[in-house]
Amino acid sequence: MRGVPIVNAEQMRALDRAAIEQDGVPSLTLMERAGYGVFQHIAEWFAPIAGKHVAVLVGKGNNGGDGMVVARYLHEAGAKVHLWLTCAPDAFKSDAAAQWRMIQAYRIPALPAPDTPDPALFRDEDLLVDALLGIGVHGAVGEPLGSLIDAVNRSGRPIVAVDIPSGLDADTGEAHGVAIRATHTVTMALPKAGFFQNDGVRCVGKWAIAPIGIPPHRLENPECVARLLTEAEVLALQPQYPPDAHKGNRGHVLVVGGSLGMAGAPALAAISALRIGAGLATIATPARIQPQVASFYPELMTLPLPDDDTGALTPQGVQWLAERLARFSVLVLGPGLGQHEATGKAVLDLLAAWCALERPLVIDADGLNWLARWGSDAPLPKHTILTPHPGEAARLLQIETYQVQADRYSSAELIRDRYQATCVLKGAYTVIADHSGLWVAPFAEPSLATGGSGDVLTGAIGGLLAQGLSPLHASALGVWRHGAAGQRLACTIRFGYTAEELSRGL
Repeated sequence: MRGVPIVNAEQMRALDRAAIEQDGVPSLTLMERAGYGVFQHIAEWFAPIAGKHVAVLVGKGNNGGDGMVVARYLHEAGAKVHLWLTCAPDAFKSDAAAQWRMIQAYRIPALPAPDTPDPALFRDEDLLVDALLGIGVHGAVGEPLGSLIDAVNRSGRPIVAVDIPSGLDADTGEAHGVAIRATHTVTMALPKAGFFQNDGVRCVGKWAIAPIGIPPHRLENPECVARLLTEAEVLALQPQYPPDAHKGNRGHVLVVGGSLGMAGAPALAAISALRIGAGLATIATPARIQPQVASFYPELMTLPLPDDDTGALTPQGVQWLAERLARFSVLVLGPGLGQHEATGKAVLDLLAAWCALERPLVIDADGLNWLARWGSDAPLPKHTILTPHPGEAARLLQIETYQVQADRYSSAELIRDRYQATCVLKGAYTVIADHSGLWVAPFAEPSLATGGSGDVLTGAIGGLLAQGLSPLHASALGVWRHGAAGQRLACTIRFGYTAEELSRGL
C-alpha cells in the first residue's frame, strides 16, 4: 500500500520550496493553480455557481493570494463575488500583491473587514470563502481577526476553507483560541496532519485536494507524518479463492472471552470473523455462560472452559484449552473477558501457550486492560495486533486519555514500540501503526460509537488474519470494511443501528 501522504506544515513548505527552487515552477503558478483548484471544487459542490453571492475573506499572506485567485474565477463564472480585506492593500507582498492588482483590473469589489463584525454581515451570502491565514498559524488568533472568525462561524452560511480552516494548527489540529468551522476544505497538494485529530475533526468538514503544480515525483514518496488509506488499494487486499475452496482454506478463528453479563461480546467478534470471510470460528468461554453464548448464532462453535462456576476465565480453563490450541489459525483475546481476579493469571498462561505456536493474535477490550497491568511481562507473538480505544490506549501507556487524543499519531507509535505489535488506535480517523509507519483511515463516523462496535472490528481483523493477511493488511482492510459498513448504515437505514446490524453490514 502506498496511500496518500499526510504532511505537516514544514513538510508542505519544503515541497513548495523544492518545486520553486529546484524544479523551476514559478510561485505565482503554484498560487494560480491553488486558487483554480478551489474554484473547481466550489463550482462542483455549489452548482450552478452563476448568480450566487459569494464573499471571500482575504488575509495578507499567500492564503489571501489564493483567495483572490478563487474570487477571479468565481467572477468569470458569473458569481456575484466581493472581498472582505483584513489588511490594507499596501500590505500585500510579492505574489499576493500581484493578485491584488488583478483583482483591481477585474473590478471586483473589496471592502475592509469591520473590527467588530456581526454575523448579520453575511446574511445575504450564499457562500463564504475563508482565505485568512492558511497553514502558518502559531499561537492564539488575535483581535480583530478572532471576532471576524467568530462572526463567520455564527453566520449559518456554508464556508469553504482554502487549504486549512483559519486558526487551525496544521500539525496538531488544535484551534488557537478560535478557528473557522468549515463545511468544506480544499487543501493544497496533500492533506495536513491536523485534519485528523483534535479540533481538525470538527473544523475541516468535507475535504478535497487541489493539485497545485508540484511535480508528481515529489508527491510520490515525500517525508510525511502518516499515509491515508485509499479505497482502491485497501479493497485490493481482499482475499480471493479458487472455485474449489473449502472452509479449511479460509482459516479457523478462536475467540476467548465472555464473562457474567458480557456474553454477547465474544459472539459478535466470532460471527464478524465469519462474515468477513473466515472459514470457521469457535468461542472458548467460561462454562457457566457457554449455553448463553452458544444461543446467539448457530454458525459458531463453542468450547466450555472449566471455571469453578465463576463465569470467568481461570487458569484451570486455560490449562484445559491449551491442549486444544493447535487446531486454530488465529487467537482473538478479550471481548467481554471481564476483570475477575483469577482472569489475570489465566491471560498470562494463555499468552504463553499461544506464543509457543507462533500464530497471529488480536487483543481487545479487557484483554488490553490485563495487558496494561502486566506490561512487558506479558509474552506476545510476533504477529500481534492491539486494538485499543483511547481509554484503553491511555492505560497501555500509563497516561491520561486526553493525552492520547492530543497526539494520536505519537500515541499509536508508542504502543507499537512498547509492545512490539501493530496498533489500531480506534476513533475518528483510526490510526494504524506498524513497523512501516503510520496509516490513517478516512472515516469519522459518529454512528460507530455504539456498544459492541469494537467487538465487530476485532472479529473482522481476526477473520482476515485467519485468511492469511499480514497484520498491517488485516488491520487496514478490517478497519476499512468496518468504517464503510457504518457509513452505509448511517445513510441508508438510520443513525442508531446496533452492533449486530453493523456486523451484518460487513
